Amino acid sequence: MSKGVQAGNRRGGSGRVTPSKLRRSAVIAVDGVLALGTGALAGLFATGPAAAQAPNPGWTGIQGPLPSAPDGPGTNPSATFNSENCISAVTCVAAGSYADGSNVGHGLLDVLSGGSWSSVEAPLPSNGDDTSDASLSSVSCANAGWCVAVGEYTDMSGGRDGLVETYAGGRWTATQAPVPSDALGGTNAEYFLKSVSCPGVGDCTAVGGYKNPSGGLGLVDSLSGGSWSTQPAPTSPGAAGSTHVSLDGVSCPAVGGCAATGVFENASSHIESEVLAQAVAGGAWAAQDAPLPSDTLPPATQESELLSVSCATGFCEAAGIYAGTGSNESPLLDRLAGGVWSTTPPPPLPDNVGSGSNHAGAVLAVSCAFDGCVAVGTYVDSGGGRRPLAETVSSTGAVSAAEGPQPGDAASGSSTNGNFTAVSCLSMTDCVAGGDYRNTVATNRVALLDNLSGGTWSTVPAPVPSTAGTGAAAQSDIGAVSCSSRGACDAAGTVWDPGGNHLPLLESYTPPEGYWNDASDGGIFSYGSAVFHGSMGGQHLNAPMVGMAETPGPGGYWEVGSDGGIFTFGNAVFHGSTGSLRLNAPIVGMAGTPDGGGYWLVATDGGIFNYGDAGFYGSAGSIHLNKPIVGMAPTPDGHGYWLVASDGGIFTYGDAVFHGSAGSIPLNKPVVGMASDASGFGYWLVASDGGIFTYGDAGFLGSRGGQPLNKPIVGMMSSFDGAGYWLVASDGGIFGYGDTGFYGSAGSLHLNAPVVGGTPS
Repeated sequence: MSKGVQAGNRRGGSGRVTPSKLRRSAVIAVDGVLALGTGALAGLFATGPAAAQAPNPGWTGIQGPLPSAPDGPGTNPSATFNSENCISAVTCVAAGSYADGSNVGHGLLDVLSGGSWSSVEAPLPSNGDDTSDASLSSVSCANAGWCVAVGEYTDMSGGRDGLVETYAGGRWTATQAPVPSDALGGTNAEYFLKSVSCPGVGDCTAVGGYKNPSGGLGLVDSLSGGSWSTQPAPTSPGAAGSTHVSLDGVSCPAVGGCAATGVFENASSHIESEVLAQAVAGGAWAAQDAPLPSDTLPPATQESELLSVSCATGFCEAAGIYAGTGSNESPLLDRLAGGVWSTTPPPPLPDNVGSGSNHAGAVLAVSCAFDGCVAVGTYVDSGGGRRPLAETVSSTGAVSAAEGPQPGDAASGSSTNGNFTAVSCLSMTDCVAGGDYRNTVATNRVALLDNLSGGTWSTVPAPVPSTAGTGAAAQSDIGAVSCSSRGACDAAGTVWDPGGNHLPLLESYTPPEGYWNDASDGGIFSYGSAVFHGSMGGQHLNAPMVGMAETPGPGGYWEVGSDGGIFTFGNAVFHGSTGSLRLNAPIVGMAGTPDGGGYWLVATDGGIFNYGDAGFYGSAGSIHLNKPIVGMAPTPDGHGYWLVASDGGIFTYGDAVFHGSAGSIPLNKPVVGMASDASGFGYWLVASDGGIFTYGDAGFLGSRGGQPLNKPIVGMMSSFDGAGYWLVASDGGIFGYGDTGFYGSAGSLHLNAPVVGGTPS
């Protein structure tokens, strides 16, 4: 039962929409006459005083900043980024290392905030030796203002210790990672953290390895309740007695426990993999030997390694390499579902894969979304060259393989040498993969960026800054990628200057814009990059539609009726509804979680109903309201939400921060909706006359207040970067402000039913 029910909206029944009803929802609306990009202009695109040109979609590249103090970079800083995490289009952190003028390595932390990148040298704990090497290997952000990065550093006694960096209040602080009591100390200390995952503020799991008198063991450090704790990682049966064990990757989804991957050395001195699962957050870890396909070599000669793991709600996927028949390198995919790890039979490879000893491939990184996963790496083609590899794994475990395309200047034949080393997905049909390839100019290796959109891969030459080398000196690579829920992506890597010095490289992807509008009869109108996936228009409805929400990327959307009935289109998944419940008050809107794994419904009395991985953080369902609730907006990390009433009153839950409201001022017209900006540190309210109210860091970009309207405004949508917004009128008219583009409207069409809202793609 929804926790929203427990919060004051007492109802009974299952509320489930039957599968047959969902299938019928694919019929196209009569009035949902697909109005595309150049659609009707009666809504007349209105530009406000702060209007700007919509950003051009595509990739841009810059040289990442380096710290100037306390240890400035050397002539060749050997800069590299090992990890990147973006909460939104305007908030990212990239972590790695650089070298100073004495060639001493330091942790590197670059932060994107307020539209620009800044850089700091990772501080060290009080026992840190600033004249010896330190580095960062992984970063994870729970929201725009709180992140954790991990790695290792050298202490004053010469030992190597695990390093934790915490970002809060706009600054980084360093902590020595805890280690079990049997760890070696002093000059013999040797432990590190390799990967970290933080599903919430103050909630992190980091993994790595440490040495005790008997050898090396896996390490698990956990942050909870404001303090870090530590434990040796359990060992799988195959790792029993091994003196070389470590953990390389960890992933903790928004709900549930965590999954981790590790390696150990078997009795024949060959590397094997193990997998770990934590069934519930805060519970015990269980380890097992990684399951392997049936063609794996015998244990005495077996080699396998899982290099990456990613979890979505309900499943995890681990990716790596194993030695198959003929000692060939083969892709390894293991899945955790229902608490059980299983392996994919030898994953397929593209049709142009080589034969014999050239029938080989590997997956090096994996990213899972609500509907499946994509693992990327490299394979050998029939000419003996290496090409980028992408393995798509559906939520049910079905696997397909594709060659990652390379730019036109890629080398051919046996000189082909392309590979993916990083991937980030919004859905299993919308991803960005990064790596490098060899071109025909002096066989340079240069950065590779491929986009998966709608299930089709495409490539573009990765742009590099003007400081980059050219011709034979042009070299670069991508080592990390992170995409936010609105389609914006960032990538991080290294670029060579004309002298061969290694400089930090940062790439940003601006997604194509678009939006959907929905009418009360269920008709859907799509514009720009928004893809039409079907509608309820022209079908019998038990109650009128009142809103919609999109899955990450343009792959699907939900419609919701005033009775809470949910209708799914494209890749949107049904997680539950109030469609058969008796409601105290009608539903007025919905919002999807950033990862697409769930959604919230909100009623006029402030009752909240949560489904899938949407967390319940509270509701106004049991309190007296001066005016009814008319809408909601989630925070960028999905760990909270705002509710807005028609008098402009704001109610905050979870990590949603109160920045002000219109609840105590006289309004010319009632508030009808709201939107949060990209940072999550501000929001806009819109009234039915088009008046705009701004709070926090949400800027005023223009309004329709005081200007004539053919029909009242019914809602608003923000642009992906928070630098613009659209207003939606009940006749389908669209009014854009800031950096929004106009992609069409239904403002001059005859509608069978009024438009009730919309959502951006």
